[in-house]
Amino acid sequence: MQNAKFVRLVAVVGLVLVATAAAVVAQPTQPADGGDGTREVTLWTTILAGRWIGLLIIALSIVSVALIVEHFLSIRRERILPAALEKSLAEQIAREQYAQAVERCRKDDSFLAKVVEAGLCRRGGMFGFFDMQSAMQEVGEREVSRLYRKLEYLSFIAAAAPMLGLLGTVTGMITSFNTIAATEGAARPSELAGGISEALVTTCMGLIVAIPTMFFVSQFRNRVDSYVAEAETVVERLMGRFREAGK
Repeated sequence: MQNAKFVRLVAVVGLVLVATAAAVVAQPTQPADGGDGTREVTLWTTILAGRWIGLLIIALSIVSVALIVEHFLSIRRERILPAALEKSLAEQIAREQYAQAVERCRKDDSFLAKVVEAGLCRRGGMFGFFDMQSAMQEVGEREVSRLYRKLEYLSFIAAAAPMLGLLGTVTGMITSFNTIAATEGAARPSELAGGISEALVTTCMGLIVAIPTMFFVSQFRNRVDSYVAEAETVVERLMGRFREAGK
């Protein structure tokens, strides 16, 4: 189900980007000197200068935007630490309605619900609160790892985009030097422009994708750290009564 949602999100973002690019391409820039016969430079011709490597970078950018949108929807306080769940669990635990609290947790998919459920299910164990604490710690670490793994794809894109740009730089320069060699050093500037354009355009595209992607990876990591730390405080407040009972 999650994969299907992500595929749909990628498709929607891709269509939006394609429509935006088409709108910009439909408005070509004027020649620099305004004279007749001058080749017009548009966004589309600039993108095409990146050739197949440029298209790969564009594909990465579409996936990156889709992942960023998905993370904004999933890595937020209400998905990790729902206020309504916190209030409900506090009331049920205070009334010693532990079975109802466990059932309430099982109906929720948040970080808080899974950690509290793990603790309540180990209530009454041989080692008392220590068993509950161990179970909550194990589940908490697993859920934190899951949240961080969500960011690995964005991290990969942030690292791969400039590397693809560098690859385009190398292939573009190879193309230009091959042209120089084929013409025995008598190549005209127009004959070298294709390789040089590929080198510069792919480098630029790779950096354009990588820089904002790296920024959002950092932002989402900070979100995860902040919400998890807050959730740990809430869990300690909810389950602290069992520690006192064990003493």
